Amino acid sequence: MRMGPFLDRFWRRPPTREGRNEQKKSAAAVFNAAAITLVITGFFGPAINPNLAPVLDLGGRASLVLASVAAHIVARAILWSLEDK
Repeated sequence: MRMGPFLDRFWRRPPTREGRNEQKKSAAAVFNAAAITLVITGFFGPAINPNLAPVLDLGGRASLVLASVAAHIVARAILWSLEDK
């Protein structure tokens, strides 16, 4: 099924190593930003927004921090797959 040249660019593999590495770095940056957001919410969420205090108990905050560690590990795994020159 052909979607057109505009949509092809979203799942087509770049022809150059530099292009593939840039896509991988961009994906790693997204996962790292999610990790930062999760850890800040887990540690400082109720202090930033007091309405979160009843919702985020200790277990919820710990799960947010563990999810941030998992997102950061995914980001590192993506960066480890960068292609050498």
